Amino acid sequence: MLYARNIPWGRFAAEGMVVGISILAAFWIDAWWSDRQDHLREQEGLSSMRAEFARSLVALDEVLDSVRANAANLDQLITILREAGDQPVMVPGTLLGSAVLWRTSDVSTSTLEALIASGDLNRLSNQALRSDLAGLPAFLLDITEDELLARDYAESSMSEFLVREGLAEIAYAHRGGVKRHDAPTEILVTPSPQFIGILMARRIHFDYSLTGLPTVQDYLRHLIDDIDAELAKPNRKTW
Repeated sequence: MLYARNIPWGRFAAEGMVVGISILAAFWIDAWWSDRQDHLREQEGLSSMRAEFARSLVALDEVLDSVRANAANLDQLITILREAGDQPVMVPGTLLGSAVLWRTSDVSTSTLEALIASGDLNRLSNQALRSDLAGLPAFLLDITEDELLARDYAESSMSEFLVREGLAEIAYAHRGGVKRHDAPTEILVTPSPQFIGILMARRIHFDYSLTGLPTVQDYLRHLIDDIDAELAKPNRKTW
């Protein structure tokens, strides 16, 4: 009984409390560090996507400028052929070059694809942003399909027709505004309903781009705005 009365229960309790607090503190620090690493990884992914989307916006402006210029060239070519009736008419090579030119938007989504593949996209804290990012590939697919259709038409139906008409050489010599030094600046063309019809079909492809690419730009601007808002939020898990 004397031995029991001499046991330092208070010291044991204090030491036990210290051990318990130390264990809880270790768990808290581990959780804090894990949250902090998740936050930093999220910030890095968002920043990388923002940079890619911003570069894509600049590239899309260039593509749209090219599409507008070539669409205007086709309009001019169609007008020349219509006004000529069935009489041969001199046509600038630059106008024929626009008939075989095609451009693709090529929006950069490498960071987004990496996040989707790794599963990190599901870790984004902003559910609305996560949903919009996940929907971007499907949104771009519609534009890509139109662009591939335009490319195939320009490289097959249009080019084959120009070959039969003896116009392919000058068209490709002036394709994209790059003129070969030995290429003539214009050529005599015999108008026909078939030629005008195939040009009208090609012109519609440019309309697809003129309609679709601005919607892609709007989508990217929306994502950039949301990413900026997310990056500007204070991190509540780093205290």
